[in-house]
Amino acid sequence: MPRRTAPHPPETIRVVMVDARDVLGVGVREVLEEEPGIEVVALVRSPDEALRIIQGAPPDVILVNVPLAEGPATDAARRLHQETPGTAVVVLGSEDRDASLIGAIEVGATGHVAADARPQELVATIRAAAGGGDPIKSELALRPDLVDRIVDDVRDAIVADRRPTNPLSPRELHILRCVAEGQRNREIAVGLGLSEQTVKNHLTSILHKLGVPNRTEAVLYAVRQGWLSFAEIGARERV
Repeated sequence: MPRRTAPHPPETIRVVMVDARDVLGVGVREVLEEEPGIEVVALVRSPDEALRIIQGAPPDVILVNVPLAEGPATDAARRLHQETPGTAVVVLGSEDRDASLIGAIEVGATGHVAADARPQELVATIRAAAGGGDPIKSELALRPDLVDRIVDDVRDAIVADRRPTNPLSPRELHILRCVAEGQRNREIAVGLGLSEQTVKNHLTSILHKLGVPNRTEAVLYAVRQGWLSFAEIGARERV
């Protein structure tokens, strides 16, 4: 099931916080609970613990503040994204902003907030992610140097791993490129002369073929394999 793309945030945004450091976690929780329309329903210390408590009642946003440089933490955070596809994941960054942003992308987060960000930035990112937005794209658009670094890493991985055969049809790849550029289903349908339902059917097929839960993961997967370029992500928004 792809992550829902509501045009506006829900009336009350339910947040589960994952913070390995109790004291700092309580401080962030206090900031969020002062905001109207945001409810912190749980504060846990690990992604694994979060997975146990949200089964059957997923929140709107999972706020992750754990060291993603550690392999087990990264794997667990990635499972959070995979097993709760209707929930947005927002990562609180570390002092190494570049590393934490890359880590957020790797676990499938839709939002990233730098360690030195103001509380208003955190709140705005949570609201945007809960409303179906993808604020991490905007952050990447401002960091062409980091995009270049990621592209180099992707190319190295392709050379080392050998790129798998692209299972997508030309039409499906074209639609996925439109998604990467930030187009919605209706815009894609109008641009290609298709019905909106046909576009939805193609997207369902794309997710099934790539084995990913949502549009963002499909785009990132295609970039990793070299079928799309990072320059195409959010290209329309940067024009």
